[in-house]
Parts: sequence; C-alpha cells; structure tokens
Amino acid sequence: MRHDKTYPLYTLLWAMLALTGMACDTTVKTDEAEVGAAVRALSPGVPDQVFTIDTAKSTVTWIGAKVTGRHNGVIPIKEGQINLHNGIAHGGRTVFDMTAVCSTDKTIDEAGNKKLTGHLRSEEFFDVAQHPTASFVITSIVFYDSTERQEVPSTTASAKKMRIKNPTHKITGNLTIKGITKSVSFPALITQEDSLLRAKANFNIDRTEWKLNYGADKSLGNKTIYPAVNIGLDLVARPK
Repeated sequence: MRHDKTYPLYTLLWAMLALTGMACDTTVKTDEAEVGAAVRALSPGVPDQVFTIDTAKSTVTWIGAKVTGRHNGVIPIKEGQINLHNGIAHGGRTVFDMTAVCSTDKTIDEAGNKKLTGHLRSEEFFDVAQHPTASFVITSIVFYDSTERQEVPSTTASAKKMRIKNPTHKITGNLTIKGITKSVSFPALITQEDSLLRAKANFNIDRTEWKLNYGADKSLGNKTIYPAVNIGLDLVARPK
C-alpha cells in the first residue's frame, strides 16, 4: 500500500483534469450530417399529393455548444411542403424565417436570451437584414439502410433520447444560408398516420461550411464556440 503523502493530491489533480475534459466536451452526440457541394435535383414530375407543413405544429430547434456550456433556441418555419409520388415522400421545400431565429435557453435569464438573439440576427452570424430567409430544398429521399449508420458515443440519457431511433429514410437536400448553398444528407423518421405526414430528424452540421465562423477559432480557448451545431426537426404536414 502506498503511503506517499502526495498521493491523495495526485489523485485529486487527475480527477479534476478528467472532469475538466468532460466539461469541455459539450457537443451533442448524435448523427453527423453529410455536407457537400450543392446538387441538382431531378425533376419529380407532377406529385400525386402535396402536404403543406403546419408551421404552428412544426419545430426546428438548434443547440450551439461552447467550451463552457451550451445554448439552445428555435428557427421558425415560414412555409413549406412535402410532395408524395406513388404514396412515397419524393421531394419538397421548406423556408425558414431567420428574422425570428431566437434563443430560448432556460439556463439564462430573459436579458441573456435577448442579447444572444440579437447577436444571432446580427452581421456576425445570420445577418438577417441582408438574408431574412434560409431554405432547404429536397433533392432525394431514399429508404434508409440502417447497416450504414455509425455508432456515436452517448454519455447522457438526454443525448440518447435526442438521436432518432429506427430512421426510415435518408433525406438529401440543398440547404441555403446567407446565400451559400450546400448539400446536406441525414437520417429521418417519416411516418404517415390518418391524414398527417410527420418527419423527425436530429443531426449535427458544421456551421463553418456556410461561413458562420464567429467564435470557431480554437485559439480563443475557453471562449471557443464549436463549429458543430445540433439541429432537431419535427415537421407536421397536412394534405393541401
């Protein structure tokens, strides 16, 4: 048995270092979206049925992580639709109201949320005065091959809950933010019950792909904001 009086100090030091390392990893552990060059969508022809997104029932959430914690909020949907061909989701388009993007973080007070919301809408982030909307245009929807899904480390119950279980489809589309368009692919769960069509997804994207670079420089140390942003989708659509 070791009787070195410094041993408890070493143990405490290593424990503190371990906790610090865990605290710094604040990113959400979920599916990573595939991001690439914008792709040209094939003409879907005339859809058999068009579903209009219910903007009041649908939600798009975001979580931004920094070294010292996280913030979260919502991105309201302005309008959108999902097209069906032969009873299968085949395409669609969603427009986001970036002038209404906001922080709804319950860990900070009203003044803090107001300040963060103003920053998100400023030129340093989304520059909503010049780019009031963003859009996502579906270029393909295919059945999802679960064997291709990568395992991700999930250390908390909340992280496990956020990742979509048993996704049915892989959605690919062109995401345009601040005039920059990139192709994004992610797994989603698409279900149809009664007259409602529902699509759920949860994934991370690298915001710097759209030149949203604020705070991403690692040299900022504890003030660094990670490039990865978590996006949660819960879309409800009704027959047009």
